Amino acid sequence: MPSEEKEERPFRRIFEHVSDGLIIHDAQTGLVVEANPAACAMHGYSRQEFIGLHPTAFMHPDSRRLLHDYLLAIQSDSLFAITAVHLRRDGSPFHVEVRGTAFTYQQRPCLLSVIRDVSARVQNEQQLEQQMAARIKEQARTSTLQERQRLAQNLHDAVNQSLFSASLIAEVLPRLWERDPEEARQSLEDLRRLTRGAMAEMRGLLAELRPLVLTDSKLSDLLRQLGDALTGRTNIPVQVTVKGQEPLPADVQVAFYRFCQEVLANVAKHARASRVEIDLQYDAGGVALQIRDNGRGFDPAQTPAGHYGLSMMHERAEAIGAELAIASQPGQGTEIVIRWTGPPEKETP
Repeated sequence: MPSEEKEERPFRRIFEHVSDGLIIHDAQTGLVVEANPAACAMHGYSRQEFIGLHPTAFMHPDSRRLLHDYLLAIQSDSLFAITAVHLRRDGSPFHVEVRGTAFTYQQRPCLLSVIRDVSARVQNEQQLEQQMAARIKEQARTSTLQERQRLAQNLHDAVNQSLFSASLIAEVLPRLWERDPEEARQSLEDLRRLTRGAMAEMRGLLAELRPLVLTDSKLSDLLRQLGDALTGRTNIPVQVTVKGQEPLPADVQVAFYRFCQEVLANVAKHARASRVEIDLQYDAGGVALQIRDNGRGFDPAQTPAGHYGLSMMHERAEAIGAELAIASQPGQGTEIVIRWTGPPEKETP
Protein backbone atom coordinates (compact mmCIF):
# COMPACT_ATOMS: atom_id res chain seq x y z
CA MET A 1 0.00 0.00 0.00
CA PRO A 2 1.47 3.42 -0.97
CA SER A 3 2.56 5.59 1.95
CA GLU A 4 0.22 8.41 0.91
CA GLU A 5 -2.81 6.13 1.22
CA LYS A 6 -1.63 4.97 4.64
CA GLU A 7 -1.35 8.56 5.83
CA GLU A 8 -4.72 9.45 4.34
CA ARG A 9 -6.63 6.51 5.91
CA PRO A 10 -7.19 8.09 9.40
CA PHE A 11 -8.34 11.32 7.84
CA ARG A 12 -10.66 9.42 5.50
CA ARG A 13 -12.28 7.73 8.49
CA ILE A 14 -12.90 11.11 10.11
CA PHE A 15 -14.13 12.51 6.79
CA GLU A 16 -16.64 9.69 6.39
CA HIS A 17 -18.06 9.74 9.90
CA VAL A 18 -18.23 13.43 10.87
CA SER A 19 -21.82 14.58 11.34
CA ASP A 20 -21.40 17.88 9.50
CA GLY A 21 -21.44 17.89 5.73
CA LEU A 22 -17.97 18.09 4.16
CA ILE A 23 -17.60 19.04 0.50
CA ILE A 24 -14.32 19.40 -1.40
CA HIS A 25 -14.40 21.68 -4.47
CA ASP A 26 -11.83 22.08 -7.18
CA ALA A 27 -10.35 25.55 -6.66
CA GLN A 28 -10.34 26.32 -10.38
CA THR A 29 -13.71 25.02 -11.55
CA GLY A 30 -15.67 24.97 -8.27
CA LEU A 31 -16.91 21.46 -9.07
CA VAL A 32 -17.39 18.95 -6.27
CA VAL A 33 -14.51 16.43 -6.21
CA GLU A 34 -15.44 14.72 -2.94
CA ALA A 35 -18.25 14.74 -0.39
CA ASN A 36 -18.85 12.83 2.83
CA PRO A 37 -22.05 10.82 3.47
CA ALA A 38 -23.50 13.57 5.67
CA ALA A 39 -23.26 16.13 2.86
CA CYS A 40 -24.77 13.73 0.33
CA ALA A 41 -27.66 12.77 2.62
CA MET A 42 -28.25 16.39 3.52
CA HIS A 43 -28.74 17.26 -0.15
CA GLY A 44 -30.52 14.04 -1.16
CA TYR A 45 -27.86 12.74 -3.57
CA SER A 46 -25.78 9.60 -3.73
CA ARG A 47 -22.02 10.12 -3.63
CA GLN A 48 -21.72 9.33 -7.33
CA GLU A 49 -24.46 11.85 -8.19
CA PHE A 50 -23.03 14.57 -5.96
CA ILE A 51 -19.46 14.43 -7.23
CA GLY A 52 -19.07 16.61 -10.31
CA LEU A 53 -21.89 19.02 -9.44
CA HIS A 54 -21.30 22.74 -9.52
CA PRO A 55 -22.40 24.57 -6.31
CA THR A 56 -25.07 26.43 -8.27
CA ALA A 57 -26.85 23.09 -8.68
CA PHE A 58 -27.59 22.85 -4.97
CA MET A 59 -27.70 26.53 -3.97
CA HIS A 60 -30.92 28.51 -3.90
CA PRO A 61 -30.95 31.32 -6.49
CA ASP A 62 -31.20 33.90 -3.69
CA SER A 63 -27.93 32.62 -2.22
CA ARG A 64 -25.93 32.21 -5.42
CA ARG A 65 -24.80 35.83 -5.24
CA LEU A 66 -22.77 34.81 -2.15
CA LEU A 67 -20.91 32.08 -4.01
CA HIS A 68 -18.46 34.37 -5.82
CA ASP A 69 -17.37 36.16 -2.63
CA TYR A 70 -17.18 32.84 -0.80
CA LEU A 71 -14.86 31.24 -3.36
CA LEU A 72 -12.65 34.33 -3.60
CA ALA A 73 -12.27 34.55 0.18
CA ILE A 74 -11.29 30.90 0.49
CA GLN A 75 -8.81 31.10 -2.38
CA SER A 76 -7.10 34.04 -0.67
CA ASP A 77 -6.44 31.83 2.38
CA SER A 78 -9.17 33.50 4.42
CA LEU A 79 -11.64 31.65 6.58
CA PHE A 80 -15.12 32.47 5.40
CA ALA A 81 -18.52 31.77 6.91
CA ILE A 82 -21.95 32.45 5.48
CA THR A 83 -25.54 31.50 6.11
CA ALA A 84 -27.21 30.43 2.90
CA VAL A 85 -30.11 28.45 1.50
CA HIS A 86 -29.34 25.17 -0.24
CA LEU A 87 -31.58 22.94 -2.30
CA ARG A 88 -32.14 19.23 -1.94
CA ARG A 89 -32.35 17.09 -5.04
CA ASP A 90 -36.17 17.28 -4.89
CA GLY A 91 -35.97 21.10 -4.93
CA SER A 92 -36.92 21.66 -1.30
CA PRO A 93 -34.88 24.44 0.37
CA PHE A 94 -33.09 24.29 3.73
CA HIS A 95 -30.90 26.72 5.64
CA VAL A 96 -27.21 25.97 6.09
CA GLU A 97 -24.22 27.52 7.78
CA VAL A 98 -21.15 27.19 5.56
CA ARG A 99 -17.54 27.62 6.63
CA GLY A 100 -14.68 27.17 4.23
CA THR A 101 -10.93 27.12 3.83
CA ALA A 102 -8.37 26.38 1.15
CA PHE A 103 -6.25 23.23 1.24
CA THR A 104 -4.47 20.77 -1.01
CA TYR A 105 -6.23 17.54 -1.91
CA GLN A 106 -4.66 14.87 -4.12
CA GLN A 107 -1.88 17.30 -5.00
CA ARG A 108 -4.16 19.99 -6.38
CA PRO A 109 -5.57 23.18 -4.89
CA CYS A 110 -9.05 22.64 -3.48
CA LEU A 111 -11.58 24.23 -1.19
CA LEU A 112 -13.09 22.50 1.84
CA SER A 113 -16.61 23.54 2.87
CA VAL A 114 -18.06 22.48 6.21
CA ILE A 115 -21.84 22.57 6.02
CA ARG A 116 -24.26 22.41 8.94
CA ASP A 117 -28.04 22.24 8.58
CA VAL A 118 -29.42 25.11 10.69
CA SER A 119 -33.01 24.96 9.43
CA ALA A 120 -34.37 24.22 12.92
CA ARG A 121 -32.50 27.18 14.40
CA VAL A 122 -33.64 29.52 11.62
CA GLN A 123 -37.22 28.29 12.01
CA ASN A 124 -37.08 28.95 15.75
CA GLU A 125 -35.67 32.42 15.14
CA GLN A 126 -38.40 33.15 12.61
CA GLN A 127 -41.06 31.93 15.03
CA LEU A 128 -39.53 34.10 17.75
CA GLU A 129 -39.54 37.10 15.41
CA GLN A 130 -43.17 36.42 14.52
CA GLN A 131 -44.06 36.15 18.20
CA MET A 132 -42.22 39.38 18.96
CA ALA A 133 -43.93 41.11 16.04
CA ALA A 134 -47.31 39.84 17.24
CA ARG A 135 -46.51 41.00 20.77
CA ILE A 136 -45.45 44.44 19.55
CA LYS A 137 -48.60 44.64 17.44
CA GLU A 138 -50.72 43.68 20.43
CA GLN A 139 -48.94 46.22 22.62
CA ALA A 140 -49.50 48.86 19.96
CA ARG A 141 -53.16 47.89 19.74
CA THR A 142 -53.48 48.05 23.53
CA SER A 143 -51.68 51.38 23.62
CA THR A 144 -53.93 52.72 20.86
CA LEU A 145 -57.00 51.49 22.73
CA GLN A 146 -55.81 53.13 25.96
CA GLU A 147 -55.12 56.37 24.09
CA ARG A 148 -58.57 56.28 22.55
CA GLN A 149 -60.08 55.67 25.98
CA ARG A 150 -58.12 58.60 27.38
CA LEU A 151 -59.25 60.87 24.56
CA ALA A 152 -62.83 59.66 24.97
CA GLN A 153 -62.63 60.45 28.68
CA ASN A 154 -61.25 63.90 27.93
CA LEU A 155 -64.00 64.40 25.39
CA HIS A 156 -66.59 63.46 27.98
CA ASP A 157 -65.05 65.43 30.83
CA ALA A 158 -64.32 68.64 28.96
CA VAL A 159 -66.21 69.04 25.70
CA ASN A 160 -69.35 67.20 26.73
CA GLN A 161 -69.58 69.20 29.96
CA SER A 162 -69.10 72.50 28.13
CA LEU A 163 -71.68 71.64 25.47
CA PHE A 164 -74.15 70.48 28.11
CA SER A 165 -73.79 73.79 29.98
CA ALA A 166 -74.07 75.71 26.72
CA SER A 167 -77.25 73.86 25.77
CA LEU A 168 -78.84 74.74 29.13
CA ILE A 169 -78.00 78.42 28.67
CA ALA A 170 -79.30 78.39 25.09
CA GLU A 171 -82.54 76.81 26.27
CA VAL A 172 -83.32 79.46 28.91
CA LEU A 173 -81.82 82.43 27.08
CA PRO A 174 -84.99 83.50 25.19
CA ARG A 175 -87.09 83.63 28.38
CA LEU A 176 -84.28 85.29 30.29
CA TRP A 177 -83.95 87.96 27.62
CA GLU A 178 -87.58 88.93 28.04
CA ARG A 179 -87.26 89.11 31.82
CA ASP A 180 -83.80 90.66 32.31
CA PRO A 181 -81.85 91.74 29.20
CA GLU A 182 -78.74 92.62 31.22
CA GLU A 183 -78.55 89.19 32.80
CA ALA A 184 -79.28 87.65 29.40
CA ARG A 185 -76.29 89.50 27.91
CA GLN A 186 -74.10 88.01 30.62
CA SER A 187 -75.50 84.57 29.89
CA LEU A 188 -74.83 85.17 26.21
CA GLU A 189 -71.22 85.93 27.06
CA ASP A 190 -71.07 82.69 29.07
CA LEU A 191 -72.51 80.86 26.08
CA ARG A 192 -69.82 82.34 23.84
CA ARG A 193 -67.09 81.38 26.32
CA LEU A 194 -68.37 77.81 26.63
CA THR A 195 -68.66 77.21 22.89
CA ARG A 196 -65.26 78.79 22.26
CA GLY A 197 -63.73 76.61 24.95
CA ALA A 198 -65.40 73.48 23.55
CA MET A 199 -64.03 74.27 20.09
CA ALA A 200 -60.54 74.73 21.58
CA GLU A 201 -60.85 71.41 23.41
CA MET A 202 -61.88 69.70 20.19
CA ARG A 203 -58.89 71.16 18.34
CA GLY A 204 -56.65 69.95 21.13
CA LEU A 205 -58.07 66.43 20.90
CA LEU A 206 -57.64 66.47 17.13
CA ALA A 207 -54.02 67.52 17.65
CA GLU A 208 -53.57 64.46 19.89
CA LEU A 209 -54.95 62.25 17.12
CA ARG A 210 -52.88 63.97 14.43
CA PRO A 211 -49.45 64.78 15.93
CA LEU A 212 -48.34 66.68 12.80
CA VAL A 213 -50.77 69.41 13.81
CA LEU A 214 -48.44 70.22 16.70
CA THR A 215 -45.51 70.85 14.36
CA ASP A 216 -47.31 72.29 11.33
CA SER A 217 -49.25 74.93 13.29
CA LYS A 218 -47.86 78.13 14.77
CA LEU A 219 -46.88 77.78 18.41
CA SER A 220 -48.73 81.01 19.21
CA ASP A 221 -51.98 79.57 17.79
CA LEU A 222 -51.53 76.38 19.79
CA LEU A 223 -51.00 78.34 23.02
CA ARG A 224 -54.12 80.45 22.38
CA GLN A 225 -56.01 77.23 21.80
CA LEU A 226 -54.84 75.89 25.18
CA GLY A 227 -55.82 79.16 26.83
CA ASP A 228 -59.30 79.12 25.28
CA ALA A 229 -59.76 75.52 26.42
CA LEU A 230 -58.83 76.42 30.01
CA THR A 231 -61.20 79.39 29.98
CA GLY A 232 -64.01 77.25 28.63
CA ARG A 233 -63.51 74.65 31.37
CA THR A 234 -62.86 76.88 34.37
CA ASN A 235 -64.03 80.39 33.46
CA ILE A 236 -60.48 81.61 34.21
CA PRO A 237 -59.53 84.30 31.65
CA VAL A 238 -56.26 83.63 29.88
CA GLN A 239 -54.31 86.39 28.14
CA VAL A 240 -51.82 85.31 25.49
CA THR A 241 -49.14 87.75 24.32
CA VAL A 242 -46.72 86.92 21.51
CA LYS A 243 -43.67 88.94 20.48
CA GLY A 244 -41.84 87.94 17.34
CA GLN A 245 -42.06 84.72 15.42
CA GLU A 246 -39.40 82.25 14.36
CA PRO A 247 -39.65 78.62 13.20
CA LEU A 248 -38.66 76.15 15.90
CA PRO A 249 -37.36 72.59 15.66
CA ALA A 250 -40.25 70.14 15.84
CA ASP A 251 -39.16 68.61 19.16
CA VAL A 252 -38.81 72.05 20.75
CA GLN A 253 -42.24 73.20 19.58
CA VAL A 254 -43.93 70.02 20.83
CA ALA A 255 -42.09 70.32 24.15
CA PHE A 256 -43.26 73.93 24.61
CA TYR A 257 -46.83 72.92 23.79
CA ARG A 258 -46.73 70.01 26.26
CA PHE A 259 -45.13 72.26 28.86
CA CYS A 260 -47.89 74.86 28.58
CA GLN A 261 -50.50 72.10 28.57
CA GLU A 262 -49.08 70.68 31.82
CA VAL A 263 -48.84 74.08 33.51
CA LEU A 264 -52.41 75.02 32.65
CA ALA A 265 -53.68 71.62 33.80
CA ASN A 266 -52.00 72.25 37.15
CA VAL A 267 -53.48 75.74 37.33
CA ALA A 268 -56.95 74.27 36.87
CA LYS A 269 -56.33 71.59 39.53
CA HIS A 270 -54.40 73.45 42.22
CA ALA A 271 -53.94 77.18 41.74
CA ARG A 272 -57.43 78.59 42.44
CA ALA A 273 -56.43 81.48 40.19
CA SER A 274 -58.69 84.12 38.67
CA ARG A 275 -56.28 85.16 35.91
CA VAL A 276 -53.55 83.57 33.80
CA GLU A 277 -51.06 85.31 31.52
CA ILE A 278 -49.04 83.55 28.84
CA ASP A 279 -46.15 85.41 27.22
CA LEU A 280 -44.26 83.93 24.28
CA GLN A 281 -41.22 85.91 23.20
CA TYR A 282 -38.85 85.18 20.34
CA ASP A 283 -35.45 86.81 20.01
CA ALA A 284 -32.22 86.24 18.17
CA GLY A 285 -31.04 83.82 20.84
CA GLY A 286 -34.09 81.57 21.02
CA VAL A 287 -37.56 81.61 22.57
CA ALA A 288 -38.96 82.03 26.07
CA LEU A 289 -42.38 81.02 27.41
CA GLN A 290 -43.61 82.66 30.60
CA ILE A 291 -46.80 81.57 32.35
CA ARG A 292 -48.10 83.53 35.36
CA ASP A 293 -51.17 83.05 37.53
CA ASN A 294 -52.49 84.96 40.53
CA GLY A 295 -53.43 81.82 42.44
CA ARG A 296 -52.57 80.63 45.90
CA GLY A 297 -48.96 79.82 45.03
CA PHE A 298 -46.71 77.41 46.87
CA ASP A 299 -43.21 76.97 48.27
CA PRO A 300 -41.14 75.11 45.64
CA ALA A 301 -38.67 73.98 48.30
CA GLN A 302 -41.36 72.22 50.30
CA THR A 303 -43.57 70.91 47.54
CA PRO A 304 -44.12 67.12 47.67
CA ALA A 305 -42.69 65.20 44.72
CA GLY A 306 -45.08 65.21 41.80
CA HIS A 307 -47.16 68.18 43.01
CA TYR A 308 -47.67 70.77 40.27
CA GLY A 309 -45.94 68.41 37.89
CA LEU A 310 -42.54 69.93 38.69
CA SER A 311 -40.61 66.76 37.91
CA MET A 312 -42.30 66.42 34.53
CA MET A 313 -41.59 70.07 33.72
CA HIS A 314 -37.91 69.63 34.51
CA GLU A 315 -37.79 66.49 32.36
CA ARG A 316 -39.37 68.28 29.42
CA ALA A 317 -36.89 71.14 29.74
CA GLU A 318 -33.88 68.85 30.01
CA ALA A 319 -35.01 66.81 27.02
CA ILE A 320 -34.59 69.81 24.68
CA GLY A 321 -31.72 71.51 26.53
CA ALA A 322 -33.88 74.35 27.86
CA GLU A 323 -33.65 76.29 31.12
CA LEU A 324 -36.55 76.20 33.58
CA ALA A 325 -37.20 78.75 36.31
CA ILE A 326 -40.05 78.57 38.84
CA ALA A 327 -40.92 81.44 41.17
CA SER A 328 -43.78 81.11 43.66
CA GLN A 329 -44.76 81.95 47.21
CA PRO A 330 -47.85 81.00 49.18
CA GLY A 331 -50.56 83.54 48.43
CA GLN A 332 -48.46 85.29 45.76
CA GLY A 333 -49.24 83.27 42.65
CA THR A 334 -46.77 81.43 40.45
CA GLU A 335 -44.49 82.36 37.56
CA ILE A 336 -42.90 79.64 35.45
CA VAL A 337 -40.45 80.37 32.63
CA ILE A 338 -38.89 77.99 30.13
CA ARG A 339 -36.27 79.32 27.78
CA TRP A 340 -34.67 77.51 24.86
CA THR A 341 -31.56 78.85 23.17
CA GLY A 342 -31.04 77.69 19.64
CA PRO A 343 -27.86 75.95 18.48
CA PRO A 344 -24.97 78.38 17.89
CA GLU A 345 -24.67 79.70 14.38
CA LYS A 346 -21.87 78.22 12.35
CA GLU A 347 -19.02 80.63 11.73
CA THR A 348 -18.50 81.47 8.10
CA PRO A 349 -14.96 80.85 6.90
